[in-house]
Amino acid sequence: MIPAGCTLRARRFAPVHLAPLGSTGALADQISREFNVSDQGIDMEIEFTDDAHAATGAKLYLQLMSGDSYTRKRRSDGAEIFTLKKQRHAEFWMAQAFPVLLVIRNSEGEVRWMEGRDWLKRASDNGKKPVKQTAFEGERFDVMSVRRWRERMLGGK
Repeated sequence: MIPAGCTLRARRFAPVHLAPLGSTGALADQISREFNVSDQGIDMEIEFTDDAHAATGAKLYLQLMSGDSYTRKRRSDGAEIFTLKKQRHAEFWMAQAFPVLLVIRNSEGEVRWMEGRDWLKRASDNGKKPVKQTAFEGERFDVMSVRRWRERMLGGK
C-alpha cells in the first residue's frame, strides 16, 4: 500500500510500481511477497533462497514510496534529502527483526533503495530522539542489488 501522504497520482499507479519490484526479486531468484493490508509501514518482503533454491527465512522488508515528495535537493551541497513523514513508521521499522529498505520510485520511473532500520537506530540513538530527515543514498533497485543483499544476509549459502 502507498502511504496516505502520497499524491492521488502516486496512489492510482501503486499497483504498477509494486509489480516490477516483485519481478525484480523473482528475477534475482528470490521469493517476493506483497502485503495486501492497510498501510503499516511495510509493503513487501523479499525472502532469500539458498543455493538449492530453498527458502532460508532471511528477509528484507520493503517500504515503497512513490513520487518526488519524499526527497528534495539540499541547496548547500546538492545532496538528496529523504524526509520521514510519519514518526510511527520509524518506530515500526526499528522494531523489525529484518532490515527495512526504503524504496523510492521517482516521477521519472527510477527506483532506488537504501537500508532504513539500522540507519534509524543509529540516528535516533535507538529511538530516544526523533529523526525527520537524512541524505538519501539509495542504490538502484535491480537484480544485482537484490543479489548483493542476499550475499550480505546469507554470506554465500
